[in-house]
Amino acid sequence: MKSKSKSRLSSLSKDDVEAITKLADKKRNVPLIKSSQVNMRIDSDSLTKIKILAKNLGVPYTTFMAKLLLEDIERLWSILKRT
Repeated sequence: MKSKSKSRLSSLSKDDVEAITKLADKKRNVPLIKSSQVNMRIDSDSLTKIKILAKNLGVPYTTFMAKLLLEDIERLWSILKRT
């Protein structure tokens, strides 16, 4: 049976979450980005760049990363098929 009390995560501020994320960056067993589709580890400098680029495009950074990944896969696949 689930508890009806709020989890500790819901009481954290955005700055607290960012601080936890930076600490998690140093640990090897904690994924920085997690969704139901993909888990991946991104260093904090790259993640900052990704967030800035995504913000400039006006899309969520996870959507931005997924689009980049799919574009790279298609590009590499087309190169592989030519060889």
